[in-house]
Amino acid sequence: MTKHRFMLPLILACGACSQAPHPGQAIWEDTCKVCHSTGLAGAPVIGNQAAWDKRLVRGKDSLYQHALEGWGDMPARGGNPALSDDEVRLAVDYMVSKVE
Repeated sequence: MTKHRFMLPLILACGACSQAPHPGQAIWEDTCKVCHSTGLAGAPVIGNQAAWDKRLVRGKDSLYQHALEGWGDMPARGGNPALSDDEVRLAVDYMVSKVE
């Protein structure tokens, strides 16, 4: 038992390493990444706090609506009409999680 006691801090520290990916990450990678990783067509780059702060002041419902219906140069559902409303919201939540 005592030899395992020294491993506990390592096991606890690695807990973050084994977290499951955000449920919206795969959707983002398949649909949103092209624009939101580069800023193409004025898209806010994922992780860019200043770009997202301007949008977050309007609230998440506004972000969801723009993602679902389109906004400016962004097509509805990021150009992927096969995405459900819930999948679009998950992708938005994933991007927002990178600046919260």
